[in-house]
Parts: sequence; structure tokens; C-alpha cells
Amino acid sequence: MSKVEQRPVIGIVPTQVPDEDIVRVNDHYTKAVIASGAAPLVLPISSDLSVYESIFPLLNGFILTGGQDIDPARYGGPSTYEKLSDLTPQREEVECLILSYAYRYDIPTLGICRGMQVMNVFFGGTLYLDLADQFQGGDAAHLQQGSCGAISSNGICPVVGHWQKDHYEQPTHFVKIVRASKLGSILADGELATNSMHHQGVRDVAPLLDPVAYGPDGLVEAIEVRDRTFMMGVQWHPEYFAGERSMGCIFKTLSMEASKARSREERLREDGLHIERQDAGGRWPSIHFADCI
Repeated sequence: MSKVEQRPVIGIVPTQVPDEDIVRVNDHYTKAVIASGAAPLVLPISSDLSVYESIFPLLNGFILTGGQDIDPARYGGPSTYEKLSDLTPQREEVECLILSYAYRYDIPTLGICRGMQVMNVFFGGTLYLDLADQFQGGDAAHLQQGSCGAISSNGICPVVGHWQKDHYEQPTHFVKIVRASKLGSILADGELATNSMHHQGVRDVAPLLDPVAYGPDGLVEAIEVRDRTFMMGVQWHPEYFAGERSMGCIFKTLSMEASKARSREERLREDGLHIERQDAGGRWPSIHFADCI
């Protein structure tokens, strides 16, 4: 009997609802991972580092999902702002742990919407607290409405709105992809029709990252970590266009790179992983890994 090829395992960060002691994941994320040939595993939100010492070596990749706003203190912003959502500091700590681990061991990671934003902040970038208030690239009134007056012949709004009223499976604006980028090579196109559900966005791109896609108004719509195999963030939600649709190739590439990364996790399982967290008095805690690699 031939050996069955095992799927790579992708850890998915859930949305946290602290007041209700709930974590949840939109089915579109898990379905996109399954359709790509990988297996999804929804991660817990815990302050116990030993949980992640046990789980991380079992994973071959990560997806940082959408959700609430990131604490502006992480990027030197104001402590209060009227348009901020409820904050989830415990989730941010787990995302910090994931990004520290993924960068250290070159584990494929995809950030989606908030996931892209937290990736940028983690590496030293900043965000617009609210695009309608602070971003000058587009029509502020249109950004607030999130709807489109006139539709072009292909059904896509010619003016960008960042919080669409249409169903999330409906693309509402185009993004320009930098062809000489990993995302450009994956999509094999210089332009992509996307959905859009966010009121914040990347302001200053972190020094280690490259902006690789832009909206019609100039807003950064995708980023890549320059010196890693696959650490990428997109501002839109590709999980609504996964499988055989236009963005399934993003998840398939994540799955393929996760398969290649397996040998690193196998060594971590054999040698053990020990995580140390130190509050360095900065915006993010200092994370250290003790292992035999």
C-alpha cells in the first residue's frame, strides 16, 4: 500500500471577542486552505507560551486573519481615538509570537486585511487610524460611504471605496500589482479586481517590507517581507475568491511553500522549541527561541 501524502498544516489566527470569551473564524478561510491542498488548524488565544511550544512545530504555515483594529500604542499612535474598534491585546501578543517565529524560521505566512496591518506594525511600520479622516489619496466622502456612484462596463467601481456595501464576493475596485514581486509572479497579472472591507490602512511601510500593490487612490494594498521566502500581506480578502477563482493561486502558493517548509518543523519537533518572552518596555515584547537549529 502506497504512503498517502500528508497535507501541510496551516495555523489560522481567529477573531477574538474577549467580552464573550469567544474566538471565531469565517468558514471562507478554512475552505480556502482546504481547496489549496493544505489542512487548516484554528489556533487558540492563550498567554501560556508552552501551548505554542507544542503547537508551532506541528504547523507548516500561518494565516493572520481580519478583525478588530490594532492598538495604536504599537506604532506610536494616540492612546484613544473615537473611531477605534474594541482592542484585543491578547490576540496581538499571539500575532507577535507568530511573526517572531515565522520570521526566525522562514515559515510561510499570509496576512489578510488586519493581518497585513499587524505585519506592517510588527516590523516597524504605521497605520492610518481612519482613512476617511487621515488619508488624502481619495475622496474622503466616498471613503465614508463605501459605495460607488457609477459602475464601469466590467462591473467594477472606477473610484475606490474601502468599506464596500456590496457582498464580499463582489470585487469593487482594482489594485495595481508590482510585476517584479512575489505577488506579481503568483498572480501573473499587473492588475487585480478586489473586494475591500477596512477603515484603516498602511501609512508608513516598515523598513524590511516592500509595497507590492496599490489602490487607485495610491493606498498600499499589499506588502512582502523582503528577505523571507513567503511572508506576504494583502489588504483585501482573497478567501472570497479562492479555490478555482481568481485568487486561489495565492493560497495554493502558501500551501506549496508550507510543504517545502516541513523539514524545518520536523527538526524543531525532534530538538524541541523553547520560547522566552520579555517585556522590553517597547511597543512589542522581545521574543527569543532556544533550540538546536
